[in-house]
Amino acid sequence: MELNSSMAIGYVMKKLIQEGVTDFDKIADALQELKDLQNKEELFSYDRFTESGSDSKATVITQFSNQKKECILWCLNHYLGLNRNPNVIAKTKAVIEKFGTGCGTSAMSGGMSSLHKEIETRVKTMLGKERVILFPTGYSANLGALSAIPGKNDLILFDHESHASIIDGCRLSGKQWLAFHHNDVENLEAKLKRAQGKYENILVVVESAYSMSGDLCPIKEIVALKKKYPFYLYVDEAHTFGFYGENGRGYCQENGVAEDVDFIMSTLSKSTASIGGFIATKEKYCTLLQCYAGSYLFQACISPGDAAAVLASLDEIETNPGLIRDLHAKSAYFRKNLLESGFDLGRSQSPIVPIYVPELKSLYAFGREIFDNGIFSVSVAYPAVKLTEGRLRFIVNTSHTYQQIDRTLEVLKKVGSKYGIISQKDGA
Repeated sequence: MELNSSMAIGYVMKKLIQEGVTDFDKIADALQELKDLQNKEELFSYDRFTESGSDSKATVITQFSNQKKECILWCLNHYLGLNRNPNVIAKTKAVIEKFGTGCGTSAMSGGMSSLHKEIETRVKTMLGKERVILFPTGYSANLGALSAIPGKNDLILFDHESHASIIDGCRLSGKQWLAFHHNDVENLEAKLKRAQGKYENILVVVESAYSMSGDLCPIKEIVALKKKYPFYLYVDEAHTFGFYGENGRGYCQENGVAEDVDFIMSTLSKSTASIGGFIATKEKYCTLLQCYAGSYLFQACISPGDAAAVLASLDEIETNPGLIRDLHAKSAYFRKNLLESGFDLGRSQSPIVPIYVPELKSLYAFGREIFDNGIFSVSVAYPAVKLTEGRLRFIVNTSHTYQQIDRTLEVLKKVGSKYGIISQKDGA
């Protein structure tokens, strides 16, 4: 296969496999060759890293060239900016002095502390569920729960745009699973109707906000289907917990359907500025996960410092509602200006704001040039999204200033016009 720098790495891997190339060494050689081509043209953004950690602005280092650039960052999920909150940092430091750094082992092997139990209790109270079970990461929460919950004769129906952790959990379960069209309630209902009487249980899995498109789930309509068809509902609130609903209780609570959702999952790496994940559900289902989810049984607990950061972040969310209002105000401001300038944002509604650039060559060039102008985001291409749905994601954080937003808009309009991503008549 002849390679060029405008190819998506995932596409190249797919084509090689289709052509019968199965030797992993040959596949790795081709991917390395493509990466080298992209690095020479400064198109490969995935090896860039910050010099001093995540913030709304940071020095970004390009690994290939070792060049440094001061950038406004738009690729981080710290929605409420609590990773730099002085109270969160101070409380975390104090806990590390008392509890040390690591916990040493998994929850079932004695690695849990009172900090972990406090998180479970706090989240349980927030969401109004019988119990919460804490996992080491959000990824492992989905992986563990979705591989452990389904029985031998069960079916999993999941939204086509579900996160990789959901899909991997379905695969690991070894049970029957099937995708329905993204946010398409009619398509879901058709699949539920066809599945009636063929399975012992059906588990429907959705996300409250989808990480690649930024659109919100029609959760009320999906819950309404439970009156017609028997199924369990599992909602991943990774991108809504902490900044939707009263006091950050999430999208299900905001829509008044939390009681009708059987499993509420979220990560703790986003609004609560740490690491970890949880499942909120009935006591007996938590016991099932405790005994059967491999990623709970065999993975070490989050560190005391991470647990302390979660608890301190929950304190800030509870006592400072202005954080949430500020986030949504800045998100609305950014989105409004992009739409008025003629950018294609798809159906996004949340603080995840994608700019769609279907043509890969333009996508990579767009990303490179805004980086040259001090704006850092990462290109999203196949296989994370469809070949014709490439995009750059801009994730709004409370920590972004309006000055930073305006500077970003200025650069996006200038570079977007240059590459035909917006037209002059649309407002560039």
